[in-house]
Amino acid sequence: MTFDLDTAWRDARRYLTENAGLLAIMGGIFVFLPYAAVMVLMPLAADMPQIPEGANFNVTMEALNTFYGEVWWMLLLVSIIVTVGQLAMLALLGRKPHPTVGEAIGIGAKAILPAWLAFLLQTLAINFIVLAIILVATALGSPPFLFVATVLALVLAIYLFIRLSLVLPIAAVEGNLNPVQMLTNSWKRTKGHGLRLMSFFLLVGIAAIIVAMVFTMVAGLILSLFGASVAEAIGVILSAAVVAALIVLFTAVLAAAYAQLRRLSHSGGITGPHTAHDPAD
Repeated sequence: MTFDLDTAWRDARRYLTENAGLLAIMGGIFVFLPYAAVMVLMPLAADMPQIPEGANFNVTMEALNTFYGEVWWMLLLVSIIVTVGQLAMLALLGRKPHPTVGEAIGIGAKAILPAWLAFLLQTLAINFIVLAIILVATALGSPPFLFVATVLALVLAIYLFIRLSLVLPIAAVEGNLNPVQMLTNSWKRTKGHGLRLMSFFLLVGIAAIIVAMVFTMVAGLILSLFGASVAEAIGVILSAAVVAALIVLFTAVLAAAYAQLRRLSHSGGITGPHTAHDPAD
């Protein structure tokens, strides 16, 4: 059988409901607090630079370079903390016997460097492929062909990222800390399931973003009734909470997708909605 979206969503909801308290604590420590701290202590990092209307490419790039030149270290620090948290949550959800919170955090801290090296290799490889496609299309000199090639290159990039999306759970659950093996194992596990896996991630992602946007808009309207200072203070808390909720949700979704694909690989492609646990564990 192929990857089943309904089974994956049911498993993700089960992870969230059965581990709600634990995931809330982990999300609060590793996502909410870092994001809230950045927005309070360094509000510049929370806002993208203002690009002048009608600015050309050079002016836009200069503004972006100035912005990231000032906040890159803060963004990197937050990304490291969040990734350690995701690895710890994946270990808590996927490992059997279940580790303690302290053990899970240790697993995340140990796996952070190999996981980031895998991400670097993945990003470099995909960017090289996309750039090569666009350069070839540019050399042909046909604007319509260049447009089509650019769209196809972006779609291909998304597809490749999905095929290599199991890096974190492979590191956290299996304890595989070889960056190359993380990527190759992810490619093997997702073989034959790439399009369905991409559909699953896109559907959940779009739905979650829409809910988050509606919640943020409604909350903003309500907070505006209490004055600018109150709205700004509570807005920081709500914004960090929304980011934390989205990352916890995506981590549970990733854990569910990984668990099902692992079951498929161990059972020779036989799985079903009733299969809630990984027999390999």
